[in-house]
Amino acid sequence: MSRMKTTKSKRGAPPKPASEKKDKRLGVIQITQDQLDSYEHAAKAEGMTKSDWVRNTLDAKAKRTSKNS
Repeated sequence: MSRMKTTKSKRGAPPKPASEKKDKRLGVIQITQDQLDSYEHAAKAEGMTKSDWVRNTLDAKAKRTSKNS
């Protein structure tokens, strides 16, 4: 006879420290299907999620721009 769990597991990802939380949004950016396909292909080629790839790409560009100003 099997025993049933008495407490339910919480849904979702485990909690993150405040320093790692991503709670802001950039907004809605409209792009073409070709751009989306290109971003997804690039992210996959680098073994990243699309969100991580976009975030890393924007961070690198912002860093370069800040250095040059």
